[in-house]
Amino acid sequence: MVGMSSTRHGDALRSLDEDDAFIALLIAAMEAGGHTSAEEAARAHHMIWSMRRFRHRSGDTVGRKIGRLRAMIERHGTPAVIDASAKKIPIRLRRAAFAIAADLVLVDSRMDRSEKRFLEGLAVNLRVGSNTAGRILDVIRAKNSA
Repeated sequence: MVGMSSTRHGDALRSLDEDDAFIALLIAAMEAGGHTSAEEAARAHHMIWSMRRFRHRSGDTVGRKIGRLRAMIERHGTPAVIDASAKKIPIRLRRAAFAIAADLVLVDSRMDRSEKRFLEGLAVNLRVGSNTAGRILDVIRAKNSA
């Protein structure tokens, strides 16, 4: 029975597509500090609708995807969903994915320990080198301080 449950869980994670992966990263970034502020929720909403991949989708379609991914994170845990999501993001988009998550984490221009650990782990999962991740964080901090 445990094997069947594990298989179903693995199947759910393997079924993620690129869109799911980006939304999962946004959800995880919002929750990295242990709570989601109004600023983070507003920025996440703006980010989703400003991304080319979601611009022409209906609100219902994106809303269902967000709900499904929230449930998946609750069921499987953030680390497992982030690991599966990172594998679904094409190499050419991994720096962008990291930048999007960093922008959401740094919306308030601060980074607590749990948010720092989240971004460090995300950089590893996305295979974004520490120098590149550091440069991205510097740019995002500068952008958000204006």
